[in-house]
Amino acid sequence: MTKNLKTLAIIFSIVLNIVFIGLYFYHKADLLPLIGHRTSHNHLLYEGLHLNREQLDRFRPARDRFHVFVNKQGLEIKAKQLELIDLLSMEHPDRLAIDAKQLEIQTLQQQLQAMVIDHLLEESRILTPEQRQRFFALIRERIKESSGPRPRWMPRKHGSPSKGERR
Repeated sequence: MTKNLKTLAIIFSIVLNIVFIGLYFYHKADLLPLIGHRTSHNHLLYEGLHLNREQLDRFRPARDRFHVFVNKQGLEIKAKQLELIDLLSMEHPDRLAIDAKQLEIQTLQQQLQAMVIDHLLEESRILTPEQRQRFFALIRERIKESSGPRPRWMPRKHGSPSKGERR
């Protein structure tokens, strides 16, 4: 009996570990939207606005154009960031080349920010006043809930750093 309990406990432990590991990779791969189980950060903003058919027909093409641009621009920014890391990691870094690469990244980021603003203005013109108010409230909520302007690999800390952590 004791041997059976130990065997069952080991099997149960293995199954739990497999489930936890599977859920971890499932979450990391961002597959939740594929099954319709969405959190506040991975659902589309317009889904909470109760758009009518005419609004959806106007909204979707603008959204699709925007997403294509954002994806393309994001890839360009990422490539430039990797080039910057290559420059920084050289044995004798060239400060002028580093500054030039940083300027390229800033220009791409400014273009992206301008496109975001244009897109938000374009989308908000499609909405009723109530929907527009809800739309920007949803954006505010997302910004407040976001992890902030830090690299994903950097741990999130609440509050200001202590004197020893400041650089």
